[in-house]
Amino acid sequence: MSNTAATFSGNTDYNLSEISKVDIPTVPKDAILIKSVAFAANPTDWKHLVYGMGPKGSRLGSDVSGIVEEVGSEVKGFAKGDFVSNFMRGNFNSINGAFQEYVIINPVTTIKYDKSAIKTEALPVGTSPIGKIDTFEGAASVTLGLTTVSLSFAHHLKPSFDKADNADKYILIWGGATATGFLAIQVAKLVYGLKVIATASKKHHETLKSIGADYLVDYNDKDAVEQIKSIGGAEIKYALDTVSSTETFQSLYDATSESKDVRLDNLLFLTEKDINADPNRSVYIGDTLAYVVVGVDVNFAGRMVYSTPELVKDYTHFWYEVLPSYIPQLVHSNLKVLAPGFESVNEALSLLRENKVSGEKIVFRRV
Repeated sequence: MSNTAATFSGNTDYNLSEISKVDIPTVPKDAILIKSVAFAANPTDWKHLVYGMGPKGSRLGSDVSGIVEEVGSEVKGFAKGDFVSNFMRGNFNSINGAFQEYVIINPVTTIKYDKSAIKTEALPVGTSPIGKIDTFEGAASVTLGLTTVSLSFAHHLKPSFDKADNADKYILIWGGATATGFLAIQVAKLVYGLKVIATASKKHHETLKSIGADYLVDYNDKDAVEQIKSIGGAEIKYALDTVSSTETFQSLYDATSESKDVRLDNLLFLTEKDINADPNRSVYIGDTLAYVVVGVDVNFAGRMVYSTPELVKDYTHFWYEVLPSYIPQLVHSNLKVLAPGFESVNEALSLLRENKVSGEKIVFRRV
């Protein structure tokens, strides 16, 4: 049985990927082997390569969906023939990578779907609208985002699961139209019953309202922070920055200044040292990195990010005990469907690198 993968060409211009014949590893006892069907591309896929985190020959890709071929002896809850999607840290070595024909995956970042709910037909090339997760392309598009959101809510933001207790509490999601923000809005509303304030450009407002955002603010407005404060004030108890620049995190911090017990989170290890913070204000600030949910510390761009037993416990409880019942209610964002085949990897990474997609997730099939 042969295996084909997209691997790093060693070229950091725009031909990052090349198609290679690679070995199929023996399935570890705590892992799963799948035959891939569809993939989703993420900014991290090109950033690892351009910023020197992956050597030539690294296997590419972070998001994949497919069909289970073999299950490790210690893995429970999965069987040959299951339809699944998985997120992994690819793009950094010659073993891990989602853009392969046969992929070894970790059950801790894997979603199993009701087979009767997933259509096996390929989506046509072009734009596919928001919809239920009922295709392999849609399944591939959500797993990194849901891993990130699960860790953020379960371990860093920690809202109560009591929807009655949350009825008058707000969460601010900066970057509601990002892939992570799109899913965070839904989780905040469906799982926790929070009131959701989201920032996005005006063209995305109606879409985000349709998936649960209660209030939308255009981040381009000069008074965006004041608008947010006038909506939620001291009742903004949680805030997640899915864009995570120093500018957006400063705005998030400022917009929650009236709350005495707010919990903030971001995706780029930003702290009060990175912004103009009030020395008299005590705020919890999280630093979500999805790679650590598998229980392994990660050296990410020269910074050690640690996986603690508490983090793994919080995440796995949410992932296994809470999230599955909500999967049928979630919708994926607009999909930009590329032509099938690993030849589309360079196109996908170039579109992301040049910031040519907005409010869409890039997906493509293996064949």
